[in-house]
Amino acid sequence: MNVPNILSTIRIFVSLIAPILLIYGGFWLRVAVGVICVFAVLTDWFDGWYARKYNLVTKLGKILDPIADKTYVIITFSVLAYLDMFSIWWVIPVFIREIVITVYRFIFLARGVVVAAAKSGKLKTVFQMGTIGLIYILFMGKSYYPQYIIDAFTWIMYLALAITLFLTLQSGLEFFKNNWRLVKSVHST
Repeated sequence: MNVPNILSTIRIFVSLIAPILLIYGGFWLRVAVGVICVFAVLTDWFDGWYARKYNLVTKLGKILDPIADKTYVIITFSVLAYLDMFSIWWVIPVFIREIVITVYRFIFLARGVVVAAAKSGKLKTVFQMGTIGLIYILFMGKSYYPQYIIDAFTWIMYLALAITLFLTLQSGLEFFKNNWRLVKSVHST
């Protein structure tokens, strides 16, 4: 375990604990969850940079990092849907895309092939994390300061969800386009 892998492990832990606290916590606990999640999102960028800069890229890290990202995105979106911020139908395509691509990445990794994230995948992750942050702020506003929440905020949330969903599906299609030979080789053996 090196620093990047420890940070990925912390992100997985935060992904599992923060949603429970968001559901059952009061105002200050929910604020703390927001701060902790911002820290977790920032470590996503930092651990990759640190691993590359100090040559600490490991097989374990190649497994932990995407698991941490997917766990955070899928669970957090699901909890926000559970809290009635939006329909679960926004989450299902994201869930399917993240699981399918992650399974293929692990199959490729088991064959000794590392598929680097494309720019579209990185952009997708940025929008997913940003959309989660936006929805969290709207959730806190609706829960504790509803007099300040206007309909425009909800429309902005849905616009962010639509862009995020588009980028998520588009990057999934790009993954298959860029790695079609590898995908075919998996199914031909």
